[in-house]
This record gives sequence, C-alpha cells and structure tokens, in this order.
Amino acid sequence: MSILSTFLLPVLISAVIAYLLGSISFAIPVTKLFTGKDIRTMGSGNAGFTNVLRCVSVPAAVITFIGDFAKGICSVFIGEMVFNLMCSNVPDIQNVAMVGAGVAGLFALLGHLFPLYFGFKGGKGVLISAGIICALDWRSFLSLVVIFLIALAITKTVSKCSLTVAFFYPIVTLLYNRFVYKSTAWLAMTVIAVCFSVVVIYMHRANIRRILDGTEPKTIARKKGDPEPPRDPDGKSDSDDNNVLHEDAEESETAESADVTGDTSDNAEGGNI
Repeated sequence: MSILSTFLLPVLISAVIAYLLGSISFAIPVTKLFTGKDIRTMGSGNAGFTNVLRCVSVPAAVITFIGDFAKGICSVFIGEMVFNLMCSNVPDIQNVAMVGAGVAGLFALLGHLFPLYFGFKGGKGVLISAGIICALDWRSFLSLVVIFLIALAITKTVSKCSLTVAFFYPIVTLLYNRFVYKSTAWLAMTVIAVCFSVVVIYMHRANIRRILDGTEPKTIARKKGDPEPPRDPDGKSDSDDNNVLHEDAEESETAESADVTGDTSDNAEGGNI
C-alpha cells in the first residue's frame, strides 16, 4: 500500500501533464498557418514532419521538427521533476526519477499519436520519440542517430530508417543501462524502450505494407507550385516515384469505372493498397 501511495500520484500527475503536452501536434497549426489547410487531408494524411516536408515547405517542416522534438524533451524533464519533488525520500531516487521520466515520455508519445486537441488523430511519433530519447540518454540518442544516418544512406527512405531505429532502440537501451551504466533500473528502462518501439512500429504499419509492395515513396521536399502527392482511398499517399498528378489519377479512375468488363470488386480492393 505504501508503494502505491508513494508512486501512484506522481505517475498520474506526470502522465497527465505529459499527455496534454504531447497533444500539441505542431504539424497541424503550422500547416494551417502556411497553407490554410489541414495536414491530415494532404499527402499521406499523417500529421508529422515528413508529410509537412513533402506537402508544404521546408520552413514549415523545420518548425514542426523543432516543436515536436522540443515537447519530447520537455515531457522527460517534467516527469523527472515531478518524481524528484514527490519521491525525494525514496532510496535510489535518481534511477526512480529516470523511470518516471520514461513513463512521462511514453504518455507524451501517446498524446502525440492521439492528440486531445485535434480529434485524437496525430502523427507517427518519430520526432517526439527522438526528443524523449535525447533527454533520457544522449549517448543512446547519438548511437541511434548514427544508425539512422547509415540506414538513410542505404535506403534513402525515412520510414525505413525510422523502423530500423525503432528496432534497435531497446537493444541500445539494454546495452547502455545494463553494461555501461550498470543501472539498477536497466530492466524498467528496457521495457519502456520496448513499449516505444512497439508503438512506433505499429503506427508505421501502412508504411510497412508499402515497403513490402515496393511502393513506399522516398522523402523529398515539395517545391513551390508542385502538385500535392496524390492520395488513395485509405488516405495514404501513392508512391512519389510514379510522378502522377491529381488530374492523371482522376482520369485513370474514370477510365477504370467505365470499363464494364473489368472486375469491379478487384478494382475497388486494389485502390486500397
């Protein structure tokens, strides 16, 4: 009972604050400011840095990057501060506060994915996760940056890099906390890292489908005046490699609907892939 009374309240306080902070989805107001549109109706429909970069502009993407990264850092500091203030008499408070910071970061990630202020439809959590990891352990962060850059040089596709980093994050966390820092909280931090990875990978399930299909677009900034990437019926963007304009896509859909000899059910299903 004493354990619950000691840790439950700081967990609840830091989780609520972190979730509300994470719910500030910068991609949505930034895109609204630059274009007057909702980023969730553009490109892939994702309220995140990559979609802003593709569909809006580099300056808008930079602002989104800074905002999402910063709120990840802030959520960790908030969680650590709450635990330091409310659990100051607990033995090994440094590691306890670190676990509390990780929990706060996890709820900030959930806020980013399911933002309270924007109808619970947010981004995929890569940037805010990067900010959280950086604040939790800068050495792990730098190691993952190296992994990301190597994957980017090989694949030229940000989604593949994000999935690669998500896979390695628990491994890097385990190695540093268990064998380098010899932290007593190594198991708890590894479990938190696994939760982060599972959530991020799950949010990239559509990207995984396109990667397997060979249709995942490479990330490039859209120049001013260029057409917005077309969208399929699921709200996911078609491959940029096809270079298909909206008008061409509409003409193709009209031609397919006019083909009375084709299999209507197959065409409808194919449009969702």
